Amino acid sequence: MRESTWPEAGPSRTSSIDRPLQVLDAGGGTKPGRRTLCAHEPLQDPDDDLPWLAIEPHLLHELAEFLSTLGSAPLATHLDGAGVSEMSEDTRRFVDTKTRYQGVFARHQLSCDLAADGSKRCTCKPSYYGTVWDKERGLNRRTARGQTVSEARNRRADLLARVRSKRAEPIAVRMSFRDAHTSFISDCKDGVALNKHGRRYKAAAIANLDSSLKKLPAPLRGKQLTEIGRGDLQRAVDDFRRAGLSSSRIRGVVNSARALYRWAEDRELVTDHELDRVRLPANDSVERDRVASPGEFALLLSKLKGADALPLALAGYGTARLQEIRALEWSEVDFERGLILLADDEEARKSEAARRVVPMVACLRARLRAQWIAQDRPTSGRVCPPRRESDSGMVSLDQLQKRVKKIWEDQKLRPIGLQEARHTSATWLDHAGVAPKVALVFMGHKAPQRQPDAAPITLRRYTHVLPGELERARDQLDRFIAEREVGEENDDFSSSE
Repeated sequence: MRESTWPEAGPSRTSSIDRPLQVLDAGGGTKPGRRTLCAHEPLQDPDDDLPWLAIEPHLLHELAEFLSTLGSAPLATHLDGAGVSEMSEDTRRFVDTKTRYQGVFARHQLSCDLAADGSKRCTCKPSYYGTVWDKERGLNRRTARGQTVSEARNRRADLLARVRSKRAEPIAVRMSFRDAHTSFISDCKDGVALNKHGRRYKAAAIANLDSSLKKLPAPLRGKQLTEIGRGDLQRAVDDFRRAGLSSSRIRGVVNSARALYRWAEDRELVTDHELDRVRLPANDSVERDRVASPGEFALLLSKLKGADALPLALAGYGTARLQEIRALEWSEVDFERGLILLADDEEARKSEAARRVVPMVACLRARLRAQWIAQDRPTSGRVCPPRRESDSGMVSLDQLQKRVKKIWEDQKLRPIGLQEARHTSATWLDHAGVAPKVALVFMGHKAPQRQPDAAPITLRRYTHVLPGELERARDQLDRFIAEREVGEENDDFSSSE
């Protein structure tokens, strides 16, 4: 396989050299352009959708001198028998090699050992593309690049089928990123655009996609979809880092852009993109290791009003996630049997395993009943209603956490968040001696965490929760909480900070 030798794009890329050119002949006139340069390989990057340029051999030096006056990157030519020598240093950006599959090629970085010496092994992560000869057009047609050989083979097979059926290759429709953003969000809301698992986007996910895409710089959002490349998004990532955005927020923005481009590619609004290769910062989030003991947790809740304490009690005593707390209704609370149905609302469900029945421990039951009475014994409506009217009709847990944090800090107590309260619940289940499989059901996990004494596959596939085990786990947890609260009555939980 020939090594590609495309020169770096110079500052003249936007000059008249990008416009359609005719072939110069010996008399200084023009004639219709051909697709070869001196009957050899054309001097053009296969990634660029630019017009082809063919030049008579004896005028090549004059063209090179003209380009040098424009400040363009030096040309690298290898025209056997044309009397033209190599005119510059190696300015390649990549090296292409054959694979074992017909018509499928690998593109390597210049830093790869194989690029420097064809006899060595590859040390980079190459991308792959396929080529198909189009007899009707008289040219090799090339697919978009992918990250795996199988992806390139599949794309080549699709292209080959189109060529054989004489179907024209899809032409990208001109659409701005801003317009595509609007259409994408609209399709998400209508259930037309699906996530990578082939399922509808949830309302919270759609809101996150929308806000993340709006974070991209205005100049980038004003560009056409086909004009935005990997470099544009990488520069946006660099700007986000300089502005101090967290790595998780940056990842959210880039992944939202990738989702939009997957949607656009499926609808042939774009034919190729490299956003999957944008380099993202490492996750810099701090691991949550705040766990409260039963006595400390009870003390923290005692400093709050009943309505503010209930969401934390649901997380700490009932293992509820944030969205499950917001969506919980009184019709899903059964005081007679002492059960709560969590994540019955699909919008609040992280996975199918999240929909679960959780037995109420004594502490949670008491707080739920007190709030039920305070709300005039309702049979429907939110268990944790918003403090004021809102479009969602749900409580703002972000505001709640800010409010209770200030209360605790004023009393020299160490604050705890809702997610940390849920982690606390998982820790209590473990210390109470609840079996891992039963704890998984309590927590609403889809798959078990790795256990040192049991293979995950065994827990997931061969272990089941017998009738009555959840109630027994509740009793274990109740005893553990009661014993610890009694033992911690005289402990000082003041913040050491």
